Amino acid sequence: MTAFPSPTPDFLSRFESQLESSLDDPRHSDREPRVLLEASRHLAFAGAAKRMRPLLVDYFGAALDIPDHHRLAIATAAELIHTASLLHDDVVDEGTHRRGRPTANRQWNNSVAVLGGDLLLCIALEQLYDLPRQVTVDAVTLVAEMTRAAMLEVEARDSGGWSLAEWEDIADGKTGSLLSWCGVAPAISAGLPDEARRFGQCGRHLGLAFQITDDLLDLIGESARIGKNRFADLHNKNPSYPVALARSRSLPLRTALDELWSKEILSTQELEPIAAWIIELGVPALTLERIESHLDLALEALGEFSTTAGGAHIAGWAEQLRAMARNSLEGI
Repeated sequence: MTAFPSPTPDFLSRFESQLESSLDDPRHSDREPRVLLEASRHLAFAGAAKRMRPLLVDYFGAALDIPDHHRLAIATAAELIHTASLLHDDVVDEGTHRRGRPTANRQWNNSVAVLGGDLLLCIALEQLYDLPRQVTVDAVTLVAEMTRAAMLEVEARDSGGWSLAEWEDIADGKTGSLLSWCGVAPAISAGLPDEARRFGQCGRHLGLAFQITDDLLDLIGESARIGKNRFADLHNKNPSYPVALARSRSLPLRTALDELWSKEILSTQELEPIAAWIIELGVPALTLERIESHLDLALEALGEFSTTAGGAHIAGWAEQLRAMARNSLEGI
């Protein structure tokens, strides 16, 4: 999903400067071993980074007209928390490429990737020193939630038997919680608890809609358009909404998929009949309904703020995601 331009002049360029400054802080940049920051910068400044979370912070912040320096601090923390989670995920998943570059664990080693991610989490919290204490408390709670969800994902991948409820726990913890914090933190920094609750709901539903769309495109999208091989979730036994939905609707498919996943090596040719079977069950259309439901709930939570500068960007972003999901079904 491509984010709309920022409603704040030069926000992204100033965000990039603040992100650079946070990693160039002498408290960290002048300390050994320097390889930890080198690995962190390797991923944080990869050209393919979408900056979705910093932009979302800016949108929510603009909707409330909070000070620009608050938005930049929260946006930088959000991106650093996200980047740290990617460094950790690549170790857990034994990933080799991310954002068009070798992963840190491949270019250096697992220790560098894990400890570099830990350092980024500390630097993320440093960005919040001048904001109300509750913003930092919520950020710590967020990291704990993301950590638990990552472990649930590992367990689900190992078992291969995850349900829709388990999928939602994982997606909510890994994706929804961070996008929720992107809405909560600006409102808390402005002393607006009611708006924090609403923006948190909006961000959470946007995150779930985004994750379900990503799962859907893995099943029916074209590799060149989605930037990864089709059926990656099936191949890696990654918890996926369409697959979980299909498993809940067909015992024969669940049995066939479990048998396939018992093999150590899978080919695309073996996965294609399973994908076709999932499509024949009507799962893509049902998945689209779920995406649209989450988007409707996000816009409902946004309410009257959808007419503000930042809120209009959030609403436009939601409709862009809706159109992407709808368009993905046209070729099947």
